[in-house]
Amino acid sequence: MAKYRVLTGLDYPPNKRAEAGQVVEDLPAQSIKWLLESGLIEDISKSVSTPKQEPKPVVTEVKAEEPEAENE
Repeated sequence: MAKYRVLTGLDYPPNKRAEAGQVVEDLPAQSIKWLLESGLIEDISKSVSTPKQEPKPVVTEVKAEEPEAENE
C-alpha cells in the first residue's frame, strides 16, 4: 500500500484528520492525484524502499611547489 507524508493538516473522509508530518496510507484514492499536484502530500512509498545513497567524497592530490629563490 502506498504511503504519503502529509505536508499540511488535512481532513479527509470518513471523519479523519492528519497533521503535517504524519505518514498515512488511507487517503481516498480519487484525491491522491490533486493532493500531490497541490503540494499537500508527498509520496514516500518509493523512498522508503530505496535507501538514499550518500555521495562519495572527491579527493584531489595537491603538489606543493618549491618556493622560488629571491635575488638579493
